[in-house]
Amino acid sequence: MSVDARKGAAGRSHDGARQPASANPLRPEGDLGQPTYLAVSLDLWYTALYHIPGADKKWDEDRLSAAGELLRLPDGGTPAIPAIATAMEQVNEHLAASGLNPGKIDPGALLLQCAARLGADLRVGPDEAAERFSSAGLTEHPPEVNPEAVVLVRARRSKEVPVILLSNTARRASSWDRFLRESAGLEFDHILTSCEVGSAKPDGRIFRVASERLGVPPSEILHVGDRWELDVEGALGAGFGAALYRGLSHRYPEGMYPATDPGVIGSSRVRCIDRLDELLDGSVRSP
Repeated sequence: MSVDARKGAAGRSHDGARQPASANPLRPEGDLGQPTYLAVSLDLWYTALYHIPGADKKWDEDRLSAAGELLRLPDGGTPAIPAIATAMEQVNEHLAASGLNPGKIDPGALLLQCAARLGADLRVGPDEAAERFSSAGLTEHPPEVNPEAVVLVRARRSKEVPVILLSNTARRASSWDRFLRESAGLEFDHILTSCEVGSAKPDGRIFRVASERLGVPPSEILHVGDRWELDVEGALGAGFGAALYRGLSHRYPEGMYPATDPGVIGSSRVRCIDRLDELLDGSVRSP
């Protein structure tokens, strides 16, 4: 089981009540006949980023290697990679049996749970260990940044429109911020990760935290992502507007997502786009 939450974050419940039709954020406004918003919330995987074939599988190996560098056995030795893999699998199974998604657990906590099962301790301080474990794979097998996302984010922020990144991921915001700045010069006003918020899409809490961080009411935020259940239903349930992005669906690793997600569009109220620059048409307005 992958330590990263991107494959297993499709929780089935969300606590944000749907708005009545009269208060739905997807109200038609303006000359374009499209709703307009004050801020954008952007999904990470297969919206802002994607993996080249096979690279996503290398991430598990990178994280196991990082754990090996960070953990120390009582005799001063390094745990073997197979032993670390077994311990991590046991941690994930324990979390699942407790009804917890590993993507909602901070990477530092995951590493410490793994260390406990191995009878190991940390070679460096807990903060440094957590950051290194969180960032493992981003240098060795970096994902590709969607150039459409770069254009969208820079265009919106140049108009003083806040843009937030919201992701189900077991990597900290600091890891993503550093990677996006260094690899693409891409800056977000805020980055929210499920492992730090303790909530994963489609749960309404992570969307509410995004609204609080932005200081913008949910009905004034457009969330854009590639997953119907997580991004569209989750956003609508929290009172956000939603747009389904399909531009990178051809890059999904085989077997990662159900064949029905994304599938037939389930609502005429939700805008579906094939390019992120379609959102430069005035659907997001400057304050």
